[in-house]
Amino acid sequence: MARIVRTSYRTKRPSGCWRLIALGLCAMIVVTATALGADNTVDGAYIGKRVLTKGSDQTCPDAGTVSVTIRGEVLTFTNSRLRSFSIGFKPGPNGSFSQISAGGGEASIKGRIVGDAIEADVADSVCEHHWHVVRTAPPS
Repeated sequence: MARIVRTSYRTKRPSGCWRLIALGLCAMIVVTATALGADNTVDGAYIGKRVLTKGSDQTCPDAGTVSVTIRGEVLTFTNSRLRSFSIGFKPGPNGSFSQISAGGGEASIKGRIVGDAIEADVADSVCEHHWHVVRTAPPS
């Protein structure tokens, strides 16, 4: 006589396994959302001072005001030498950036964004200045 034997084995997952999986998924969602939204966290209007670091006093203003607007991947600034000068802008994850523009005038900007402030060294064809600008308005 033939016998049919049915056996089923159940493995037990350690308690909390589902909790860890859910926590991992939540962490991935938060990291992804942060990465996607990171580009817009620096958008806004900034204003501050610039101080001459290199260049002659006769051709380069010693100090002055600079205004900066960041929207997406474009930084536009105005100072006493350049008006509404736009440059491509893509800061790294730590807020540091280094951009060079040769179209419509030459400028290089190297600096870092920390919170609501930008510290940068900016050079055009004749002068170099250090900027310290602070966000005055969030993106519109």
